[in-house]
Amino acid sequence: MLELMHHFSSGFKSYMTDYAYVAMDEMRQACGGAGFTMASQVSLNWSDAAPLVTFEGVNTVMMQ
Repeated sequence: MLELMHHFSSGFKSYMTDYAYVAMDEMRQACGGAGFTMASQVSLNWSDAAPLVTFEGVNTVMMQ
């Protein structure tokens, strides 16, 4: 049962990190030029979330 839970949690983690990155990137683009200013904190959050997609390998492999 533990092995099955590991497979599900790995797939869920890859899905959620990819979803978070895409959502933050869309939010940054929707803000226009204000999305790049440090005052909005959007670019700071986006740069923190960007490496999560590839920290432990490519998400495409983990989703399979």
